[in-house]
Amino acid sequence: MVRHILGMVLAAGSLSLSAFYPVAAVAESLQPTVANEAMATIVGRVTNEKGETLPGVNILVKDSGVGTSTDINGNFTIQTAPGEELVFSYIGYYPVEKVATKGTMDIILKEDTQTLGEVIVTTQKKSQSNIEVPAAVSAVSGNSLSKLNLHQFDEVAQFIPGVQIQLQSPNNPGYVIRGVTSDDGASYSQPRVSVFQDGVSISRSRASAVELFDLERVEVVKGPQGTLFGRGAEIGGIHVIRNKPVDKLSGELSLGYGTYNQKLANGFINTPLVKGKLANRFAFSYDQRDGFIRNDAGGRLNGKNAIALRNSTKLWANDQTSFDLILDYQHDNYPGTSFKTNKPEYGNPDPNRPANLEEGDDLGIKRHVGGATFLADHTLNDNWKMSSITGFRAFQSDETFDADGTYVPLLACQEKAKGTQFSQEFRFNYDSRKRFSGFVGASYFFEHSSQEVIAHTNMQNMYPVYIQGNLKGQFTELLNGFLPLLTSQLPEQLRPVVESTMNQLMGKWFPDTPLVDGNGKPAQTTATPDIYGDLKAALAMAGMDLDQLLGGLGTQGQTILATLKGVSNQSLPDDYSENGTNYGTNQAVEVFADGTFKLVKGLSLTVGLRGTYEHLYSAYSSTTVPGVFGSLIYHPTAGGQKVAASDDYFSWVGRVALNYMYKRNNFYVSVSRGRRPGVIYYNNDPDDLSRLAPEIIYSYEAGVKGALLNGRLNYDLCAYYYDWNHFQTTRFDQLSSKYVADDAGKAHSFGVEAGLSYAPCRYLNIFGNYAYIDGKFNEKDENGIEQEYAGNRFRLTPKHSFSVGLDVTVPTGKTSQIYFRPTYSYKSKVYFEDSNEPELTQDGYGLANFTAGYRFQPKNVYYEIGAFGKNVFDTEYIVDAGNTGRQINYPTFVGGSRSVIGLQFKIGF
Repeated sequence: MVRHILGMVLAAGSLSLSAFYPVAAVAESLQPTVANEAMATIVGRVTNEKGETLPGVNILVKDSGVGTSTDINGNFTIQTAPGEELVFSYIGYYPVEKVATKGTMDIILKEDTQTLGEVIVTTQKKSQSNIEVPAAVSAVSGNSLSKLNLHQFDEVAQFIPGVQIQLQSPNNPGYVIRGVTSDDGASYSQPRVSVFQDGVSISRSRASAVELFDLERVEVVKGPQGTLFGRGAEIGGIHVIRNKPVDKLSGELSLGYGTYNQKLANGFINTPLVKGKLANRFAFSYDQRDGFIRNDAGGRLNGKNAIALRNSTKLWANDQTSFDLILDYQHDNYPGTSFKTNKPEYGNPDPNRPANLEEGDDLGIKRHVGGATFLADHTLNDNWKMSSITGFRAFQSDETFDADGTYVPLLACQEKAKGTQFSQEFRFNYDSRKRFSGFVGASYFFEHSSQEVIAHTNMQNMYPVYIQGNLKGQFTELLNGFLPLLTSQLPEQLRPVVESTMNQLMGKWFPDTPLVDGNGKPAQTTATPDIYGDLKAALAMAGMDLDQLLGGLGTQGQTILATLKGVSNQSLPDDYSENGTNYGTNQAVEVFADGTFKLVKGLSLTVGLRGTYEHLYSAYSSTTVPGVFGSLIYHPTAGGQKVAASDDYFSWVGRVALNYMYKRNNFYVSVSRGRRPGVIYYNNDPDDLSRLAPEIIYSYEAGVKGALLNGRLNYDLCAYYYDWNHFQTTRFDQLSSKYVADDAGKAHSFGVEAGLSYAPCRYLNIFGNYAYIDGKFNEKDENGIEQEYAGNRFRLTPKHSFSVGLDVTVPTGKTSQIYFRPTYSYKSKVYFEDSNEPELTQDGYGLANFTAGYRFQPKNVYYEIGAFGKNVFDTEYIVDAGNTGRQINYPTFVGGSRSVIGLQFKIGF
């Protein structure tokens, strides 16, 4: 009977019943459970109060087994009789009951602020609760980001257990997930942590720090996730999902002002252009603040100036197909970073006190980054969907910084980085609606980037504080070989005299304490000591001729003589420079598949695999003209031309997870394999090429997460163990005074993470998290050889970290409310280098933040006035130590953000 009625309806529209056979079959099977009234096709769309469509909303005919869910565009179709009660339910929203009516039903769900611990995510390339994913997934909704006034990655990381994000500057972010850092800015480097924006990788260090505004959510998935997020997700992925256009006129404007002259502005305007077909959304963000640190040489340091623009256009071609075009651009014009030395002879060494960096107002960072993303989603039938993600991205940055951290022109650097990338992914999703769901696809990635560094120094300052010490070491070694030859040709009674004279000369040439001027400051040296002349005169007093003596030693003697003359009594330039550029080109083709099998009720098995072919190209060039002492940092290439090397790699990563769902509780175990691509790197020297094997990690994880008390209590708890081979790092080589790529061998990490969100009443939400990480290098490598970093902790990794917070929201009337949201985060001691030097550390500290205000919405327009505070107790700490200055034995330290208090006003409709 039902099929006959549907046949007549479809015939009236010149459509074939066979095309809709699954719908008819479902309707017929449900015939006994609904009212005897004539069946009809009920259609509609579900959105939230902002007009955003909601995919995956559950829709049931009340008191029956008839049901469906919304598609990727929030649309639904269900067979039932008009007049039946439909129940709409979605995680994080209050359920709604509506009477089924003919025509298009518009359903609006209201957000339930007490169940924000459970968030809809697309980690597994489909919409599902974060509780249902058999992996450690943390998600912060756009609403939560707004409530807590979070606009930067490092601020968001405070609320995600096991994640640390360091923002020394927008040009140098560091992403740390479960103890492993991804922060290398060199063009040859490969990420360990994938950073994605609407499905497009933005993982290149110099382009990954973006302003967070007008977002749907931020997802963080931990552990090797190459199957889900590609070749760069060796240790996890961070995915920023931005708000897309909706078919509703809406907008918002937020303005703020805070201490350090901070000026804030952000907002959006969403405009339907063709009802139900085409919509546009424009969003922007502006954040400008004076620097926390005064620079006595001019200007301020550690400030901010960023403007970001985004325009998104969405086309609903039909109920099955939609397209999104997203264009974004960000311009950063930051003042310089306060790299301060810890040497007291150059002033107060406290990195949180005024600096005196000689470049003054010329210090700073200028960065342009932007791109285009094109998304296409098409529902093929009830089981199959196709998605396409096309991305283009480009960046260019120019940073000038004082690498030595003093007022003396020891080492001033300029870094120019630029790059472009293109990516394309095709994916097919399948859902049988019963026993199996998954996806299969392929992708292509191309990236080319370069990083040029120009280093300037005044040799008259550099010589006494750095070069002199290196030269002393070289001459000590030289004379240790020369003196025995010399004394063997002297009468015995003259040998002690010559040895004493040589010691006196060494003290003259290389004093242990550098000379100081009348103000007690290190004095300049205009020329090198006359080592050759002094040595020749001293030997002449003993009746010997230096030239003849060395000439009689053959080739070895001639080399020593040339060295003595080459460094003796040489004028030192007041402006010497070196430069070096590294280049990287990466191409990758990947195929991947991931699927979940429902074995029995509640028990599922997930298996994923990704295969990759990649071609890596690395090059180096330098036009440095070596000075008196050769090249200090960047060694020249012949004619300034590139030297290059490349290699091809085939690899695979995968995961296996078993999970059991009991009501809204998920118990899971997983094993996965991650990989970081190999490294091909010239160590700033055309004759020093490093090839590091790909880094391999095996992960073993178990956890439980869920929702209790009708969703008022959300929790997650997990433990993991990681085992690495060929752990890639950089180390500082004392002999060459430069950072070099290194295979640190085997390493391991054990950790525990916990999160909790509890709403004891309608007006209060309590949330917090904790992470314990014991990440270290093993005592021995895979060959049983003791490792250089044996027992050392991973850099930038606190052993303990936690955060807690409250969301108190109290109605003051039918259309108004007041709120207070304090938070506190803490992390224990961290090392800034894998070598774990005691001076390059930060002891444990905590930061307190808050937002508070009043919100009211008399009709369709809402208003909000509030206050915010970040680091309200003005805790002093550092965010980085070591840095480029370490190459000349002048490690530098960067102070963290100081207390910022401000007011904000918001209006929206």
